[in-house]
Order: sequence, then C-alpha cells, then structure tokens
Amino acid sequence: MGKKTIHFTQARIKNLTPPKAGREEYYDDEKPKLMCRVSSSGKKAFSVVKWHCGKTQRVTIGSTDDVTVDYARKQTDIILAAISSGIAPTAEKRKKAIEKTTLVEVLEQYLAQRELKPLTKEGYRYKLQHDFKAWLNKPISSITETMVLKRHKELTKVGATTANNAMRVLRLTMKYAHAIGLVDEPATAILNKARLWHKPKRKDRVIPSEKLKAWYEAVEALDNKKAKVYLLMILYMGFRSGETLKLEWEHINLKSKSVTLYDTKNGTDRTLPIPRPLLSHLKALNKLTGRSGFVFVNEEGDAPMSTPKRAINTVIKQSGVQFSPHDCRRTFATIGEAVSLPLTMIKRLMNHVTDNDVTGGYIITEEETLRAATNKIASFIAAKVSSESNVIRLSA
Repeated sequence: MGKKTIHFTQARIKNLTPPKAGREEYYDDEKPKLMCRVSSSGKKAFSVVKWHCGKTQRVTIGSTDDVTVDYARKQTDIILAAISSGIAPTAEKRKKAIEKTTLVEVLEQYLAQRELKPLTKEGYRYKLQHDFKAWLNKPISSITETMVLKRHKELTKVGATTANNAMRVLRLTMKYAHAIGLVDEPATAILNKARLWHKPKRKDRVIPSEKLKAWYEAVEALDNKKAKVYLLMILYMGFRSGETLKLEWEHINLKSKSVTLYDTKNGTDRTLPIPRPLLSHLKALNKLTGRSGFVFVNEEGDAPMSTPKRAINTVIKQSGVQFSPHDCRRTFATIGEAVSLPLTMIKRLMNHVTDNDVTGGYIITEEETLRAATNKIASFIAAKVSSESNVIRLSA
C-alpha cells in the first residue's frame, strides 16, 4: 500500500486517530520528506525521512505536543541540507546545524503553538526583552548555568519577585528548547539544583472588620461614581480587578440580578448572583454609563477605565485603611470563612478552580445556593457598616 500523504495542519495532526496496533505514518504534501508517525499508544512525532547513500536516513524532529507544523517544516529544510552535505544526522550534529537559533526565536516558537491570552504573551515578551536584553540574539545553546546564576543574582538585587518572574519566563523558554532538541539540559535547572528560587511571601492583608465602616463610608462619599461601584463590587463579589474593569453592560442582567464573567483567568465563563446591597448601586451606575458598552468606561467612552488610583488614595486618606483592590477580594474570602461558608463555596464565588479538589469536582452548585451564600457575605458587611447597630444579622 502506498504511503499516506495529507496536508499537515495543527488541527489535522491533533485529530489523527491512533491505530489499534503498531503505528501509522503520514507524509506532508508540502514537504514530502516530512513525516508524522502515530503510534497505538497515542504518541505522535515529526521526522524527516530521506534515502541517501544507499540507506534510509530518519531524523526525529520532536513530539507534536512540543513542535508546531510550521517549525517542523523549517527544520526539514535544515536537516535535508545537512544530510545532502554529508553531515550525519545524529542528535549532536543536528544541534550544530541549528545552533544559530536565538533565545527570542525560541520564545516566539513557543508562543506560536500555545493557546495563551494576548496579554500573557505580551507579558512573556516584555520580561525576556526587559530582563535579558543582552541575550535575545544569542544562540540559546550558548546560555550557560554560570550566566543564569550571575543574572539571577543581579535581578535579586532589584527584588526577589522580579528575579522569580524573569527566571520563570527564561525557564519555560529553555525547557521548550530542550523539548525540541536545541539544548541538552535547560541552563535554568541550576536554580532548582541550588535551591535559589525565592520563596514568595503570601500577602494576607485584609480590611479589618472593625474598620469596614470607616472604609465603606469613605467609598460612599466618593464623587467618582464609577470608582465607588468598582470598589463595592470587588468587596461584595470578590471579583478580580481586571475582570471587573472589563465588564460590559451586556454581561449584567439587572432583572435576574446576575453577572457573567467571560474568559476569566482560569479560562472559564462564570455567572454569579448580584448581592442585594450592590444592586441599587449598579442600577444607579447604569443611568450614567448604560449607553456605553463598558460598565466602567473611560472618559473617552471607548474602553474600560484604568484602576482608579486617585479614588483609592482618597479612601485611604479618609478612612485610615491601607488597602489595594486585591485586598478587597481577600477580604471577601475572609468574610466567607467568618460566616461559615464551605471552602468549595468560597472558591466558586471567587471563580477559583475546584476540579483539582476531588470532592469539589462532584458538586454542582445551584443558582439559589450561590445567591444565598452571596447574600450571607453581604449581610455581614451590611451589619458592620450600619450606623444603627453593631449586631451582625445574617440572612439568606
């Protein structure tokens, strides 16, 4: 039976069905010497196959999980040229044939085949360009453990978090280079061996319950209505700042009293109930920005506003409470625990992943259960900020 030839695309390679036994081989119609071998175990790998000097030369490029079709086609030309010039296509000599591949080129290859959000990709590019500027056009195979150690020490002087974040981007780039055969071992592995990763200090600042009243009154007194509702929404619903700022009015249903977050940090969409005290604020804001697409629209009316730092500083000055937007989210979780909500419920309200929780994965939370939990937290806040009584009354 003749060889199977198809046009290679990412989707087509991904959908190739493993044989029941043995392996199947498919050739690319664009690069006839490029082959994808699919084994019964489900593993798929790209190889270059060429008859040369009386025998078949087969050079593996890499797993289809690590290598894109575009990259495999480019490597096919390099490998075929090496074979034709008499270079034995061993792993070591193949590295020499592609040793000019630079650090920045490897990062771009990595980003091209990963389904990442645009902001995440830009963040990776920025860290590499900002913290490893002198290395960008160096062959990635020339980056050594000594270089990594020296740069890590320099970045640590700037800050432990800066060093960690920069080295994480370098590490994922180096690990990808290792996966596709450009380096024997990622130079960043030295950080694990020498235990040089800085242990992150988990922030635990919240708005103290005894200061909630002062904070709340300062927020209510803000002239900036958008900033006021933004801060109250983060406190009452525990939303992430970025997700809150990107909200559009079509995501909010004032009749069903719900908000839908789309394409969140964990890649899911999530509909959550609006607590009673927040509903009136959203209705009032709707009269101000309802004709705009964005709930918290900027002054130009064409994009979400930025984090309202001036309003936040005003609240800090008026209330005496130091806080950040994420502290409001952390306060929400702390109140959830204070009113005895189960951890799985708090995670759902905050849109945290629960699939890695074996029990949590079986629980499908009903809308009314979520609403009761949300209003329980809102009742705690209302009791604390009420000038009539300091007694906490919880209601469903």
